[in-house]
Amino acid sequence: MSERLKKTSGSNNTRSNGELKSLLTNFSEVICGKNPLNDLDAFVSNAVQFISMCPTAFDSPLPRSENECIQKLMTMLNSRANLQDGLLPGEIFQEHYNDATEGIEDPRLRDLLANLLLSSLQDESQNLANEMGLVPFHRKKLSIKTSQSNASQNGNGNGNGFVVKSFTRCSYDPTQRGVGLGRQPMPNYMLELSRQKNVDINHDIVQNAIYSFMGAQGKYLKKDVITGRFKLDPLNSKSLTVEQAGMLFRLSELGYYHDQVTKFSNISTGYNAMGCMGQAFISKLKLELNDFHGQVAELHDQLNKYRQAQLQNYADREQSWINRQRKPMTLLKLLTWYLKPLHRMQWLTKIANACQLKKGGELASVIYGFLNNGDPTVDKLASDLLTVCCTPLVRMISKWMLEGNINDSYGEFFIESLPEVGADRLWHDKFRLRLNMLPKFISLELADKILKTGKSINFLREICQIDDAVKGREQLKDNIDNRVSQIFSFVADTNWHAAIETCYSQTSKHVLDIMVGPHKLLVHLQGMRRYLLLGQGDFVSIFIENIKDELGKLGTDIYSHDLSSMLDAALRCTNAQYDDPEILNHLDVVVKTPYPGDCGWDVISLQYTVRGPLATMLEPAMPTYKTLFKPLWRMKHMEFVLSNKIWKEQMGNAKALRALNSEIGKATYRLNLFTAEIMHFVHQMQYYVLFEVIECSWVELQKRVQQASALDDILDAHSKFLHAISIGCFVKSSKNMETHLEVVYDSIISLVNTQSQFYDDCFQELSARQQMAETIADSERCGSYGLTTVQKMERDQERKIFEQKVVTFCRTLEDFATSYGKAVGGFLLALNSSADPNLQLFGTRLDFNEYYKKRDTNLSKPLTFEHMRMSNVMGNSKGLTAGRYSMHPHPTTAQFGHMALD
Repeated sequence: MSERLKKTSGSNNTRSNGELKSLLTNFSEVICGKNPLNDLDAFVSNAVQFISMCPTAFDSPLPRSENECIQKLMTMLNSRANLQDGLLPGEIFQEHYNDATEGIEDPRLRDLLANLLLSSLQDESQNLANEMGLVPFHRKKLSIKTSQSNASQNGNGNGNGFVVKSFTRCSYDPTQRGVGLGRQPMPNYMLELSRQKNVDINHDIVQNAIYSFMGAQGKYLKKDVITGRFKLDPLNSKSLTVEQAGMLFRLSELGYYHDQVTKFSNISTGYNAMGCMGQAFISKLKLELNDFHGQVAELHDQLNKYRQAQLQNYADREQSWINRQRKPMTLLKLLTWYLKPLHRMQWLTKIANACQLKKGGELASVIYGFLNNGDPTVDKLASDLLTVCCTPLVRMISKWMLEGNINDSYGEFFIESLPEVGADRLWHDKFRLRLNMLPKFISLELADKILKTGKSINFLREICQIDDAVKGREQLKDNIDNRVSQIFSFVADTNWHAAIETCYSQTSKHVLDIMVGPHKLLVHLQGMRRYLLLGQGDFVSIFIENIKDELGKLGTDIYSHDLSSMLDAALRCTNAQYDDPEILNHLDVVVKTPYPGDCGWDVISLQYTVRGPLATMLEPAMPTYKTLFKPLWRMKHMEFVLSNKIWKEQMGNAKALRALNSEIGKATYRLNLFTAEIMHFVHQMQYYVLFEVIECSWVELQKRVQQASALDDILDAHSKFLHAISIGCFVKSSKNMETHLEVVYDSIISLVNTQSQFYDDCFQELSARQQMAETIADSERCGSYGLTTVQKMERDQERKIFEQKVVTFCRTLEDFATSYGKAVGGFLLALNSSADPNLQLFGTRLDFNEYYKKRDTNLSKPLTFEHMRMSNVMGNSKGLTAGRYSMHPHPTTAQFGHMALD
């Protein structure tokens, strides 16, 4: 079957060659003038018929288009033929050609026909004729006959079936059959040398351009020492045309960017990125350079193959031009090719330049900034670079979240461990975020979860001595390590983020179960609220009652071991005895280092001691509890002084001093009013702090604890609880508020001493009067009635002194009231000016009858920007100089109304 096909194809080729020989012979005779031009119509029709029958006569790409061939044919015909009837031969040929090819619609057939016609007139037609077994004809020097038999008889044939009529020069033909010279023309060696020289110049130019892609200098392109860019060599560039010089200069730009990327990928230059992520970035740059070098090597290989093909074609120049045709490598083709690599190298240079001396998350953030810039190619490039750079980062995250270890030799991880921090501060201070290394695509919330996950593992391993691994660790590790590109996803809904969330929730829940269960975290929080925040009211009252003698002593005379027994007695006598023993074992009483003048109230304090994992969790909160205990203990001190000293003393002495009511009645009345006013203030303060602040905040804490899914949720809720209490106890309020409260408390302590001295004077006067009455009664029994003049004068003098003391006491009381009124007015002004509505309501409760508002115009102004209430009450207050207990008359209601209107 195959032999039959070979015979059939051989016969077809022979028939085609014969027909082609006949067509060429006829067309040559027409052109050379042997046949009239009128026969051209028949020749073109035959050629059209032949091409339609044999469309595969030329299998390789055609050298010229139809229009080019027709123009050349017309030009050649017009230049060598005589005019007939006033028409040029080219015009006649075009007219007949158009008529003959009117029915051909296939562009390929039309181009094939035109190239066939032109091949018979050009010098290159020798290659086509040799391929078909023909000797070409050149203008009028050669004539061809189709009689193969005549050529054989004469013995002058060349073995191809044609007779050569005339020729100028012939060369030796080794394939000839007869004796004599061959019939092939002698080659033009000068023309061949000039062509070869032109080919060598083009080859050098293209080769120089390819070398410049790799940053190598050549004959025509040299590097500028300063800028590093290529420039044309002034000596060799003279042989270049303007177009060649321009294209060379444009192509050399790719070499400059190649050198820039090479510089950034070289560690020894010092311009590269640093750390593990920087090394990954450099390795990716080197891979990009290797790919580029491979592309340039392919170009160079194509150039070498074309050069070898040219040399081979010269050696085999007798073969058909169809088989020897190969597209040359030109500067224009290089310009077309270099656009894509240039664009990629330019962006690689920009990215690498922006990443200089960067490391860690900072490096990733810089590359992340090149994503989504509108160019899909650049976006893909930046995504590939970022994926490579984030691979070490993802491994660090995986090791931290699953093992609790930090493998960060170059300080590029966004979590750092502080080696100087001890185990007692492991949870809060041992590990922290390094914000300057946090990538832009990792939110602060996600980074906090990653931090807490590894911190929980370290806490379980080092503090709780638990080495349980995370459930499904291998699967989580696989999801985290093998999905690097998802770390910088714009939406955190990828498998990578899901793995991070799963690891965080599992670890946090494990820590929460351990702290709430075996270590009773919530129970200890309840105990601190009851005792350090004085929430267990019966215990506090009994404890103060037990140590009231110690409270009145100087701080240097108090010892803690004496107070421990009193604390135990208070615990046993109250409902505190039913609390968890774990809580009571942590409760203790301490005596602080006394300062000169300190009493028991200043140095005695309750202390709640936590140990083990609880100490690690609650250590930062313990100073806050100590700070909050001070104002609460201070209020209890004021309440104790008012109820057990001032008020009790007043009620106990009222009946005993009834005999002096005429002299001290006004003073005791003012004292009782002032005491009631102070007691109202202290009781309202206590109620607000203990119930509205502490109790309400504790209820909120319990709600958040029930909703907590991690230990950090409880700790955050506890921190907010302490912060709310700090504001409610005026610990973290303005200094102005604390100053006013200290003035109020100092007024209470001063009132105790003044009142005690006043009652001492009253009882001394009462005792003197009673003694005088007994003296008179004794004198009457003895018969000596009355008193002597000396005794009367002494008694009168003592009475006057007592009256003067009463007046002095009234003035002192008035000064206390004035100072107290100013302090309360300033405190109310600060409360009403606060942004917290609870503090504003507390101010309204303190001044429920608007007594202070009527005495201070600042308290009656609206809360607007124009009338912003300032704390300078003393400068603007007019009614406080004459206190409530002043001997001078108070302003009338009309005056108060007028002041309010102002």
